[in-house]
Amino acid sequence: MMRINDQLFPMSGESIATSEILNKSIESFLSKEEQAKLQEKKEIISVKVFNGNFRFRINIFYQKDLPALSFHYIPNAIKSMAELNLPKALYNFVNLNYGLLVIAGPYSSGKTTTAVSFIEEINNTNARHIITIEDPIESLFVNKKSIIEQRQVGRDVKSVKQGVNYCMEEDVDLVYIGEIRREFSDVISLVLELSSGNCLVVLEVNADSSVRAAEKILASLENKLSSQAARYFLADALSGIVVHKLLPRRGGGMALAAEVLLANPAIKSLIRENKIYQFANVMQTFRGEGMISMDKAIEELVKSGDVKQ
Repeated sequence: MMRINDQLFPMSGESIATSEILNKSIESFLSKEEQAKLQEKKEIISVKVFNGNFRFRINIFYQKDLPALSFHYIPNAIKSMAELNLPKALYNFVNLNYGLLVIAGPYSSGKTTTAVSFIEEINNTNARHIITIEDPIESLFVNKKSIIEQRQVGRDVKSVKQGVNYCMEEDVDLVYIGEIRREFSDVISLVLELSSGNCLVVLEVNADSSVRAAEKILASLENKLSSQAARYFLADALSGIVVHKLLPRRGGGMALAAEVLLANPAIKSLIRENKIYQFANVMQTFRGEGMISMDKAIEELVKSGDVKQ
C-alpha cells in the first residue's frame, strides 16, 4: 500500500511480501548493530539512502510476531519557507538570539519539514552556530552562512539529555531538537533552561493545538517543579508556538493550516495565571501581529477555495 495525499492506495500488480522477503530486505539495509537493536527493542526507526539518491525514513516493527515495514520518502532538496507557504509570522523568529519556538502537530503533519526549512532560512541569511539533536537525522544540511552540526541520538550522542547538556556548555546560537519520544519529562526543564538566555531552541512537540503543546510541557515540568514555578518557567522561556494540520487540497495535494501563537505579554500572563485555555481569545485580539487560531486558519483556507468545507 502507498499513502498519497493522506489516502491509502493499493499497489496494483504487486504481490504480497512474505516474511522471508521482508527479513531479507531488513538484513540488506540494516547494520549488524541495528539488527541487534531491532531484536532487542522489537522496533527501530532509521534513515537509509537507496541507489545513491533516494532517501527514506524506515519504521521497522513487529505485528503478529511478523516483521512490518513502512517507508517515508524524504526529498533531497530542502524547500524554502516561501515554497512551503509558511506563516509570515514565522520569519519573526529568524533573528531571535534566545527563546523557545515550539513546532507542534500530529504525526506526519510536516513539523520536521517546517523546522528544516526554518533552519535553512537562517543558514542562507545569518552566520550562526547550529546544532541539531535528531532521532534519526532526516534532511542533510550543507553549511552556507551558518555552521550546522547534526547529531543523531544513539550514534553521535547517547541520549537527547546528553545532547542538550552538551549544548549548555557550547557556544551555540540555535539548537533544533526533533520530536522526543521517550525522554520528554527528563529533558524539558533542560530545554527551557537552554532557551532562557543561552540560545534559540526549536522543539518539535506532538500536539494538535497551542493549548495542548503548553499543557504537555507544563505537565512534564511539574514532575520536578511546583505548578506555579513550571508556569513561570515556561512563560519566561516561550517565544512562540506554530501548530500544523494538513488538509486535502482541491485538485490534489495537501494544504497547510497553521495555528500561530506569539508569546507576547498577554500570552505570558495567561500562562503564569494558569489560563492557557484562553489562548484563542488573545490570538483573535492580536491577529494584527500575525497570530491566528487553527479554526480561523482552516476557515481562511475554505474561503480561498483551497480546501472543501
